[in-house]
This record gives sequence, structure tokens and C-alpha cells, in this order.
Amino acid sequence: MLHGFPSVPRWVLALVLAVAAALAAQSVRLGHQVLQELDKLSTAATDNMQWNLSQAEVEHLKLQTAVLTARKAEDLPRLRRQFDIYYSRIATFRESPLFEDLRSSQGGAGLLQQMQDRLDRMAAVVDSGDQALFNGLPELAAELNANSKDVRELALFGVVLQVDDTKDKRLQLFTILYRLGWVVLALVLALALAALLLGRLYRKGREMAIERSRAAAQMEAMIASSLDAILVVGADGRIQAFNGAAESVFGYSREEAVGQPMVNLIVPDHLQEAHKAGMKRFLRTGETRVAGKGRLQLEARRKSGELFPVELSVSVSQSGSEMVFVSFLRDISERIEVEEELRRARDDALAGERAKHNLLTVMSHEMRTPLTGVLGAIDLIEGTGLTQEQRRYLRAMRVSGELLLHHVNDVLELSRLESGADSEKLRIFDLDELVSGLVESQQASAKGQGIDLSLHCSLGGKSVVAGRPRAVQQVLLNLIGNALKFTREGAVSVDVMRLSDGETVEFSVADTGQGIAPEDLDRIFEDFITLDASYGRGSEGTGLGLAITKRLVEAMGGTISCESEPGEGSLFTISLALPPAKAPPRQAEQDKPRNKGACRLLIAEDNDINRELLATLLSQEGHQVTAVPGGAEAVEAAEGARFDLILMDISMPEVDGIEALRRIRAGQFAEGTDIVALTAHAAAEDHARILEAGFAEVLTKPVNKAELADVIARRAGGGVKALPRIESDIHQFFEALGAERARSFLVLFRDEVTQLQDTLQTSTALEDPQRKEAHRLAGSAAVLGLSDLRRAMLAIEKAELGEDPPLALFQQAWASAEMILAPHLPT
Repeated sequence: MLHGFPSVPRWVLALVLAVAAALAAQSVRLGHQVLQELDKLSTAATDNMQWNLSQAEVEHLKLQTAVLTARKAEDLPRLRRQFDIYYSRIATFRESPLFEDLRSSQGGAGLLQQMQDRLDRMAAVVDSGDQALFNGLPELAAELNANSKDVRELALFGVVLQVDDTKDKRLQLFTILYRLGWVVLALVLALALAALLLGRLYRKGREMAIERSRAAAQMEAMIASSLDAILVVGADGRIQAFNGAAESVFGYSREEAVGQPMVNLIVPDHLQEAHKAGMKRFLRTGETRVAGKGRLQLEARRKSGELFPVELSVSVSQSGSEMVFVSFLRDISERIEVEEELRRARDDALAGERAKHNLLTVMSHEMRTPLTGVLGAIDLIEGTGLTQEQRRYLRAMRVSGELLLHHVNDVLELSRLESGADSEKLRIFDLDELVSGLVESQQASAKGQGIDLSLHCSLGGKSVVAGRPRAVQQVLLNLIGNALKFTREGAVSVDVMRLSDGETVEFSVADTGQGIAPEDLDRIFEDFITLDASYGRGSEGTGLGLAITKRLVEAMGGTISCESEPGEGSLFTISLALPPAKAPPRQAEQDKPRNKGACRLLIAEDNDINRELLATLLSQEGHQVTAVPGGAEAVEAAEGARFDLILMDISMPEVDGIEALRRIRAGQFAEGTDIVALTAHAAAEDHARILEAGFAEVLTKPVNKAELADVIARRAGGGVKALPRIESDIHQFFEALGAERARSFLVLFRDEVTQLQDTLQTSTALEDPQRKEAHRLAGSAAVLGLSDLRRAMLAIEKAELGEDPPLALFQQAWASAEMILAPHLPT
């Protein structure tokens, strides 16, 4: 390195050299000018001018002598010759470049003109005949005598001009020499600077060469120590370089590999022809399918003959006419093994997931099937004469059974959401009505706990929205249910507000309950999390409610958050995109003819208890029931008799429900008869598979009387008269309000329900005021403990506008409710 000397770019050196070349050219030009000036100042040129001036005087004297000595004709030719010489001498002064300064001066030009005028007059005499010339000799002598003075003055004037001219030329020469000196000095400096720069470049070049040599050595060391095998192969296919990693990977020593055809050493037999064809194609056309294509995964062969996977990258390097292929190969046997292990682990995980799903499906079926028997038996027992204590025990049994069913449904709902299934499509619905009905349905539970449940809805006059109403309803029901569960004699408020963007609706559910500790806020949305897991906890549950709620919200593209303070309460906030929509037009439909009588029903159920319960329950409703234990028997029954509706279990031994359906339809045994699936499988994909098989619809076990009545009314046209369910809170209602107020309320309630019934029976299609009235009466039914009537009212509220209202379910529930209310009404 050069210390103290700045690094100079190459363009600076080029500039210095260009300046030096220009200075050299300028010095040459000035040197040429110096030579010219010296030539002008040379003695020969000065003597030539002075000699010509002196010679003019000599020739003048000779001519004057010739004129004075001419006496005879023989003297005249000499005189004429002498005149010509003298005339030529004066003509030289007038025309020669040597006398340019003389002619350009005012005095010299005047003298030359006077002399020329005399010569012209003398020429006229000289050119005349001999006699005339003899006669004109005196005139010539006079002219020559007058010319003597001008010739002397011209010679002196020429000497003066010569002296002045010589002086000017010397001064000019001095100036040129001065400039030449500076140019030469600058040239020397430029050459010196160029020499320094060249020296700098030379040293830098040496350093670069040393550095390049060092880098080459390092590169060679890196290649030698590289974990990847590196091969350099010439255009002839022979190996030129073979590093240490290549020796380890392929088993050949460098001495064995270098100079050998690569295809014979490392390319497997089944790839050799393709390799040779590719090399020929590249050398002929330049087309490549491997070189320059990045990393490729191929097979290679070791010295032992073992084939193994490699990752290959090939690049082409060309220097002049020489071309080589540089190949980088990596043994990826271990990576392939790891990937295979990961693949197996993934497959095992997927298998475990499928096993979990299958377990949930099977457990759902196996739990729902006995639950059908339990809850169905409760329905039958409730229709018999029971004491008050027995009714209380049955109510406890029903609550426990329904709670167990709720837990099973939670697990299945979580499984459905994890699988990404979303059977609900976007619909247009009235959000205000949905939320109001939902809050109203929870008022009875809230009042029973001494909780003030309030609703504040602010949708800016745009309550009709496009969204997924079932999911919205389930989310709000989970949050309100949680708030009521963890609040003791406080308040729960539900706020619904449309945000300023016009698209987003924010739901807030706030309570004054026990609150959540800060360290638990991040855990409440996890699966199977119950913050109080002790034996003495105050609330029961699977810990899936908030997990399901979060998944439902996220499936709708929304967000959910929670703020809480222990001992103060909690605030859950949900933001959902529910853009305003236009309510669908009402469509009036004519009443369809309905069969009001009993129906002929076929039940196929392999579970003896469930089959007996269903047969007994439906027989008590006045239907003609044929019950068979399997699918094969169902096919035989359908072939031998005519039924209005067939209820078919799915999971049955030997011939399952789907196969039985196929055989019935293939044999055309039940033309025009709907076949409804009755199954404990609750997963959405199971329902989709069942419907795809050809079932009219799916009833999920356990099924109650109201659901059976509804499906029979819709599918078989049967008007069902249900047995009364002795299940109400009327006694508590009378105790809270007093006998008189309670009785007047019941009378008003009976009249309002009867009026709604009359309106629905005379309407051609369900209308919005009827839905609102059903929503209001559902709350009253909940307060009175008339759960069947409440469900019937909610079914009317949720039915589509313009469609037939579910009258069968409503009439059945109201007939049961009238029997319960009759003892408490005035006669």
C-alpha cells in the first residue's frame, strides 16, 4: 500500500495523460515556430537583401558608365543589356517577397515608384532605334544622374527596415521561446504526475494481483473444504476438478476422478442416455434443461454403486473459446429421511384428527341414542297422572338430560367449526327483531335470578341486514347466558349499535357479575377452559361456550374482545360486518290442502327402547304406527303397505338407513312418500351426506313430541293433538303477583294467543306483525313455564315471511297449554 498518497480514480490518470499529450503537441508547434523565426533571422537571408540593395547601386553605376561611354553602334548592345539588368534588379524590389516590408513602407514605396517612372521613360529611349538611342543618350544620362540619389536612399532605407525587422523578429522569437519554456515546464510536471499515478497504479496492480492470488488460494481452500461436492467438467464431459467433499460423497479420490468422463463415474445407468443427449443438444443448439435452471433434485451413484438423492445446481462458465460446467452437488439423503418422517408424522396427526372426529361422531351417536330413550320416556311419563313430587323429580331429570344434550352439542359444534364447516348461508333478516326476541326469551331466567336484563338497540333505522342470523343468535345467546350465569342479583345490558362506517354493527354485553382476573383474560376463549375448576364451583359447563363464540365470530369475519374487572363485572364486545339490506318482498301463497286426520307411519329403529317410545308416543297422538327393528324389515314393510311418512334410523346393523332408502326407491315401494332420517349423527357433513342420499330432511336425536308433530304436519299432512305436558311455573306466578292480578293476566294472555291463532288460520301467508306478536307472547309463555308454547312462538317468529306459518306445532302446544291453564282461569 502507498501511505500518504490518496487513491486516484483511473479517469484522473487518463485526464493527466491527455493533458500531457496536448502539452507535447503544443511544445512541438512552438518549436516549429522557433525554427521558422530563426530561419528568418539567419545571416544568409539578411545578406541576400543587403546584397540586392548594394547590387542595385552597382548596376546603376554600370548603366551610367555604359551611357557615358557609348560612341558608336557597337556600344549600343552592351548599353541595352546593362539596362535590362538594371531594370530586372528594380523589378525584383517591386515583386520579391524579400522586399515586402520595403514596398509596404510609405517611403520605400515612393522611391520605388519614382525609380520605376524613370525606368519607364528610359525604356522608351533604349527600345528605340540606334540613331534615336544615340540622340537620346544625353536624356538617359540626365535620368541616371537624377536616379543616383534615389538608388542611394533606397539602399539606406532598406538597411533601416532590415534593422527594424530583425529587432521585431528577435522579440517575437523571445516570446515564442518564453511560451515554449512554460509549455515544456507544464509538460514535465504532467509527465511527472503521470509517472506518479502510473507508479501508484502499478503498485495497486501488484497489490491486487497479490490479493487475487490470496483470494484464489482462499477460494481453493473453500472449495476444498466445502460440504458440497464441486465438480468442474469440460465440454468433452471429462472431470477437470474434484474437491474434497466430492471425494467423501462419491467415494472416488481426486486422482481417480480427474480426467475421467463424469457420466461413467457418478451418473446412474438409467440417466446416462439422457445426460449424453442433453450435452449434445447443448453443444449443438445452446439449449439447456439443467444448467442455469437453479436447484434440481436427481439421483447420483457412489463408487460402491449405491444410488442416493442429490440436490444439483449447474452453471456454465466460458473464457474465450474454453467452456466448463461447474456442478454443485449436495447429498440430501438425511433431509429426505427427515421429510419422510415429517410426512409420516403429518399422516399420523391427520389420522389422529380423523380418529378424533370419528370418536366424536360415534360418541355423539352413542350418547344421543340413549338420551332419546331417556327424554322420550320422560315425555311419556309426564302424560300420566303424577303427584307434585313426581313432577318435580321428572323436571329434574329433564333438566339434567337436556343439560347433557347441551354439552354434547357444544362438543359437536366445536368439531364442526374446527373442520371449517359452515352450513349457514347469507340471509336477509331483521336484526332488531332477532336481538329483541333473544333478550325477551332470557327475561324469565333473568327475573328468576333477580337480574335486570335490558336491551338498547341503535341501528339508525336500518335493522334489516345481510348476514348469518343463526350464528349471530348463537353468539349472543352464549354471551347473554354467560352473563346471567356469573351474575348474582345485578344487571346485564345488551347494546347494539351501527358504527359510522355504515357496514359494521357492534354488540356489547355487559354484566355486574364476579368479573375475570387479568391473568385469565387471554384464556377464556380457549377450548375446555373453566376458570373455576374446583369441586365447589358455582356454575357448570364444558368450557366451550366462549371458544365456540370466538370461532363463530371469526367465521363471520368479525372480532371479539373482553374487558373485565374482578368484582365489578365484564364487558364483551363484538364487531361484525352486517351491511343494511332491502327486505325481501312478501309472497302470498294459497293454502295447501291438509289432511287433518291420523297418519300411517313407518318407524325403522334398531334400538328397542327408542323404537318402543316412538311407537307409543305417536300412537297416543292417534297415528297408525308400524315399527320395525332394521332396514331390511323397513323395505319389506314399505313394499307391503302404504304409509304417509317413513321415519328411518341411519345406523342400523346389516342394512342401514341409507341402503334401505336406496332399495325402497329402487323398488318404487313408497312413491310420493317422504322418508325422514332419524339419527344421532349431528355433524354437518353427516347431515349433508344423508340429504345427498335422498332423505327429505334430517331429525337429530333426541327428538321431542313438538318436533315430531311438526315434521308429520309438514311431510304427512297430519294435524297432531299432543298430550299435555304438566310443566309450568304458574304456582310461582300466582305467589308473586297475587291471585287476582295473576288470573287477569292469564285471561289476557289466553285471549291474545287465541286471537293470534285465528289470525294465522285465516292468513294466506305469514306477515311481519304476526311474527312480532309471536315474539312478544313467547316471553309471556317463558314466564309461565310453558316451554312448548314458547318454542312454538319462536318457530313462528323465525319462519320466513310469505311462507305458511308452522300451525301444527303451535296448535299442539296451545292445546297442551290450555289444559294447563284451565284450572287457573275463571269459569
